[in-house]
Amino acid sequence: MVLTKIHLLPVCIFVLIPSSFLLTYCIAIYLNHVEVGFPYISDTGTYVPERCIFSLAINFVAFLLAAFMYLQYKHVEQHYRDFLSSEFTIVLRLNRWALFIGWLGCFGVSVLANFQETAVIIVHMSGALCAFGCATLYSWMLTIISHYLCPLLNSVFVTRLRVFLCLILTATCGITTIAGIIAHSNFHGEDPTKWHKDDGGFIAHVISTAAEWTLVMAFDFFILTYAREMQNISVSSPKIHFHSEEFTLNNKEFYGIENHINITSSQNSLRTANSMSNSQGPYTEFRGENSLTTEATVH
Repeated sequence: MVLTKIHLLPVCIFVLIPSSFLLTYCIAIYLNHVEVGFPYISDTGTYVPERCIFSLAINFVAFLLAAFMYLQYKHVEQHYRDFLSSEFTIVLRLNRWALFIGWLGCFGVSVLANFQETAVIIVHMSGALCAFGCATLYSWMLTIISHYLCPLLNSVFVTRLRVFLCLILTATCGITTIAGIIAHSNFHGEDPTKWHKDDGGFIAHVISTAAEWTLVMAFDFFILTYAREMQNISVSSPKIHFHSEEFTLNNKEFYGIENHINITSSQNSLRTANSMSNSQGPYTEFRGENSLTTEATVH
């Protein structure tokens, strides 16, 4: 089985991320769970029922992001093995580290979606810092890789666009973190999901939330820039290999193996139960039970 139209994956991520946030935002506003102006993204998924939708949607987005990161990892790896020399091993190492950092960020996204700030604030903030920090670092790593791949897989314009988006990610990640710390240190209200002007730290709160929304949208557009590159790739289903040191086959089982399974015996692995005799014919060695060391591939 061959999977085509892989480029739809970054497009789906690009659509699902803002759609999930806007849906929960509208529900939270309708139920008066947050203020209309400048809530944090996670504030829109704090209370029931929008919390359930928020957790489900963000977990699904995290899964799609993990799949995208793996496909991009294999794309770069395969390209370098096929077309470029081994002197670019530094890019392959960077590609592996980017996959690790990206998956760590996906885990952070899942954590912040499932541990609300009103329930476990420390775990929620740890997940948010992990998600935003890893997203920024992952984007820089892929942008550096894009520089080496230009113009083979992407254009100069796309590379410069990714640098621009990475600069936005870096700036907004720092702003939302610092401004958020200042805002919460000055907050003296009752409910942080409904932040009013007289609650303290309101300006820092607005700066922090605006930076957070900008950060997420910048990363969303960064993922979208890979849609064109993925138009030229496809994914084939993997082959399954069965490895066994030794097992016993009867005569009927040995000759009854289907054509879609290839069995390769190692040297001197076929041992007969009885010694051969020239007078017993050429096929006597298969009359007893035969011990075979094999490697089978199912296509």
